[in-house]
Amino acid sequence: MKNRVIIFFIFLSLFLTAADPLPATPDTVKVSLAVYPFNIVGQNSFDMHIAAVLRAGLSGYGFIEIVPVEVIREKLYEIEPLSMWGEREGPINRGGILWKIEPRVVEKINETVSAQYSLYGDLTSFGDKWRVDAFVIKEGEPAPGRLFSLNGVKEEELPVRLTEMSKGIAEWLKRENVLNEAEEDIRQYMGGMYSYSVVTGKLKKYIVTVPESIPLRGLLLDLYLRDKDRNREDIVNEGLKIIELLEQGADEDARYLLSLNLDPFDAVASAYESREKREDAIALRNKALTLFPYNSGLHKEGIGNDHYYAAKSFEEKGLREKAMESYEAALSYLEPSSDHFKEAMYSIDRLRGEPERRR
Repeated sequence: MKNRVIIFFIFLSLFLTAADPLPATPDTVKVSLAVYPFNIVGQNSFDMHIAAVLRAGLSGYGFIEIVPVEVIREKLYEIEPLSMWGEREGPINRGGILWKIEPRVVEKINETVSAQYSLYGDLTSFGDKWRVDAFVIKEGEPAPGRLFSLNGVKEEELPVRLTEMSKGIAEWLKRENVLNEAEEDIRQYMGGMYSYSVVTGKLKKYIVTVPESIPLRGLLLDLYLRDKDRNREDIVNEGLKIIELLEQGADEDARYLLSLNLDPFDAVASAYESREKREDAIALRNKALTLFPYNSGLHKEGIGNDHYYAAKSFEEKGLREKAMESYEAALSYLEPSSDHFKEAMYSIDRLRGEPERRR
């Protein structure tokens, strides 16, 4: 009976994966993935063959090459000859894995199987419910890059939920794969192998495939900023799209932007400021103080300067009260040691003694 359930899991996983494929990735190489047995935490009398189900689901994506399970099993036994394989075969229940699969073990095995990514995890039961933690680790990295979890799942719910997990893992692998290729293209451009127009064209194609990728869009925005005069509209459009995606919340994506020394809020706000659209720049920099606080000093200075220049404009038009309001707003953001702070203080004192001229 259990074997029939397992076969049903696998066929259902393959069917649902084939029915809802990911969009094709242009000009990309395949990803090699090694799938390991899952550590059975606590009770080990029941084995859902989680790795087999995930392996079956992931094999339905054309860009993923699964390392044969026989190869992984052989390498595991070379490291731990007395261990037991978690996906048991035969009618007799012989227990679970007697050792824990962890990054150290995965790294050692990957030295021989050359997998770019590896998938392993923990399986825990709580009464009639299960928790599945699946870790994906990239070749050469000391710790997993992503955790996928199911918690409080009943046995009969596992087929569909594991298929959803397979799709989530495949989507993440696809984003990582495309990003790796984009980074290589940037390196080729920096080395003089690609022209500016060629590399920007390649980045645009990648983004069509993975439009929600902040790192990809960050790389393209960074390219646009290398020629600000030519790419003003593109800087605004791409920067606003990144900001929209950041509003959905993704700390790891924010960290990637920081690794590029890239601040999309400043990029767009600076473009607004160059067009004298200071109210838009102020609103964007205020948003940055909450969503992207890493450059709060830069944005506070920018807001202060925008209020200062707005005050100067009001003063030229004879709008004394509005000018004073803007100067005072500038003071709340500028550092006392800055020139604009001192000039704003002087202008406020001067305007207090002048009547407002009629337009």
